[in-house]
This record gives sequence, structure tokens and C-alpha cells, in this order.
Amino acid sequence: MFDFSIVSSWIHGLLTGFMPEGLAIFLECVVIGVCIMLMYAILAIILIYMERKVCAFFQCRLGPNRVGKYGLMQVFADVFKMLIKEIITLKNSDRLLYNLAPYMVILASILSFACLPINKGMEIINFNIGVFFLMAASSIGVVGILLAGWSSNNKFTLIGAMRSGAQIISYRTFSWSFHPYNGSTYRNHVVL
Repeated sequence: MFDFSIVSSWIHGLLTGFMPEGLAIFLECVVIGVCIMLMYAILAIILIYMERKVCAFFQCRLGPNRVGKYGLMQVFADVFKMLIKEIITLKNSDRLLYNLAPYMVILASILSFACLPINKGMEIINFNIGVFFLMAASSIGVVGILLAGWSSNNKFTLIGAMRSGAQIISYRTFSWSFHPYNGSTYRNHVVL
């Protein structure tokens, strides 16, 4: 397996050769953030297309085939449709918290994605409490869901948010129960 720490240390040395180290680290962080967002977008496109095709196969139909060849442009058509829709804001809602909730869910997802080791030397965050950081960062999404339900000032959306939050917490409790058996809390020791 190729060690990507050689490439990352070479890039860091190249950048610190003609700019201050603080600026080089900031630039590296921005590039890594852009790469995570790009990887997120590509994964979303692939997984949405796959989900539609698999669901269509289960239901004995063709699936998306109208927009583009084999329906490949359907995801982009859906994004365009969502962008031109009217944004609805509830009348009695707490607007700041209501608009903050989706960003908290996205932040939790990106922070969780950032600490997963892709290859040796290619992890973004690697420290001793990696498993606990992943658990804490992914739990921010539950807070965002509960915040969305609570800030809408409606008892039915609050009940729905509580149900969704309870489901996510129960799934996380089961899925993280195997980590004590690995003997390490480093994410790259667990995965690689």
C-alpha cells in the first residue's frame, strides 16, 4: 500500500519554501476542505443515481431515463428544480435556529468524513482519540435535527424530530459497540 505521507510532506515542504508556515497550513486546510466537499458532491451524485436505479429494479420499472443518456443527468435536473423552488419559512418559527439546523447536520457529516482514513498517510485528522472524536462529531447531527424540530414552534415537528433523533442515537449505540475489541482508538488502526 502506498504511503501518502511522503506526498503530503513534500507538498508541505514545497509550500513552506516560498510562504510563511501559517499561510501554508491555512492553504492546505482550504484545499483539503474543497477536496472533501468535492468528494461529497461526487458521492452524492453516484449514490442518488444508484438508489434510483436499484429502487426501479426492485419495482420492475426502468428508473430515471428521461434526462440525458441512461438518466445520468437526472440528479442535476433535480438540483436545478430544488434551487428554483420557493423557500418556505414558518410563521412562528425561531428563524436563526431554524436556518442554523441544516448547517449543523452538514457540519457533523463533514467532520465525521474528515477523520476517516482513506489510505496510509491520507487521513486528515489522526490522533489518539479518533474513535471518540468520530462519535462526538457525528452526534452534532442529532442536535441539528432536534434543533430543526424545536425551532419550528410546532409540536408535531418536534415529535418527529425527537423520533428521528432517537433512531439515530440507537443506531449509533449499536454500530460503535465493536470498538473496544480492537485495542486502539486510532481510526487508522481500526480500519487499515
